[in-house]
Amino acid sequence: MSAPAVYVRESGTGSRTVVLLHGYSDHGGTWCKVEPELAERYRVLTVDLPGFGRSSGQWRTPVIDHYVDTVADLVADSTEPVAVIGNSLGAVTALAFASAHPRRTDRVVLSDMPGLAGIPRAWRESARLPLDRVSRMLSWPVPAPVMQRAIGEFYTRAALHRPERMDAATLTAFTANFADRHQVDTMLQVGRVAVRELGKLPIPQMVHALTMPTLLLWGAHDRVTPARASRRVVSGPDRRVVIIPDAGHCPQLESPAEFLGAVLPFLEHQASAAEDAGT
Repeated sequence: MSAPAVYVRESGTGSRTVVLLHGYSDHGGTWCKVEPELAERYRVLTVDLPGFGRSSGQWRTPVIDHYVDTVADLVADSTEPVAVIGNSLGAVTALAFASAHPRRTDRVVLSDMPGLAGIPRAWRESARLPLDRVSRMLSWPVPAPVMQRAIGEFYTRAALHRPERMDAATLTAFTANFADRHQVDTMLQVGRVAVRELGKLPIPQMVHALTMPTLLLWGAHDRVTPARASRRVVSGPDRRVVIIPDAGHCPQLESPAEFLGAVLPFLEHQASAAEDAGT
């Protein structure tokens, strides 16, 4: 089944396609510090996953299957396999897409992915909150800008190692999903479903079953999905783990140079190998 239309920003004109998938409570703007350099080399598709950002009304269950369908639709016009880069829930989506469509995926980057060492406790607890209680909380007579700042600060402090280092524009963009009660309500509903689905996925086995080169990244100070989960990954010639020292759950925002320092050689090696094979 085709996925409903979602918001996607296309940049770059390279012959290879790179798809960027954000995490839970986030949107495509999370890639703002790395997308321009990627677009200098590749065609880049930066997605607002259904339920978030400008695609907030476009979600259905099962959520992760829907996300895989969404990515499949977005790259349907690509004549060559694509590279998929995901952060957090977006990394799970990248993993699920690569697992379901191995011939359409040439490289996969999994950044701060949950599930290798279980589902984060905070995620499990939020999924247990009764929806009627959540609705009552969201109906409190609090001005929307105040709610946006409060929820945004909570998520920012959870996701970033040093939120005080972020520029004002990036922090404002990071809170865009919390602009009104409907967006927050949608975000929480998607989260409840996604957490339950994550708990049923054999993520360690899926990682080790991937048939394409895989890069797993973590921020060393990730409080959401701690970097110690990387110990469960068996490294090999096509599977590499990189820990970024001064970053939390979103290293693409906090340490973009280090993030690109790991990702670009990983992506470019595939291009070099393909050129060598053709000579």
